[in-house]
Amino acid sequence: MTTIRPATPIPPARPPRLPAAIPALPSSISTPEELLAGADRLLGTATASTTGVWPRAVALLLRHALEEAVRRYWQARKPQLTYCPPHAQALCLESYADPDTARRWSATWAGLSRACHYHGYELAPTQGELCAWRDDVERVIEALAPRMR
Repeated sequence: MTTIRPATPIPPARPPRLPAAIPALPSSISTPEELLAGADRLLGTATASTTGVWPRAVALLLRHALEEAVRRYWQARKPQLTYCPPHAQALCLESYADPDTARRWSATWAGLSRACHYHGYELAPTQGELCAWRDDVERVIEALAPRMR
């Protein structure tokens, strides 16, 4: 005769995991406007001691201003996106901001990123290129600023 053993008890189901609260990113020390002003100072005061250095320094300041502007935009609008890489943020920007601003952000960011890196076979960006990027950065900052409030 076989005996039937009782089934092993099924452990109670775990309660569903709730998403953890997203910690706030530390705010940057500089605002996009301050970074833009720093780039303007470098553009206007290139000296012999900064020869060869100032074009990439300006490009870095402009790119950081652009990234900080979009980071502040997402912090006010969708804090989860502040943890995404800039390319992902740019893709999402098309859905939230106007397409022209998103395209301008992407094109300017790509140009500045390329200009920030030193290559022995490439020349540093010219003052004309930097001034054009500077104007684009200012337009993006102005376009995203009202939406941050």
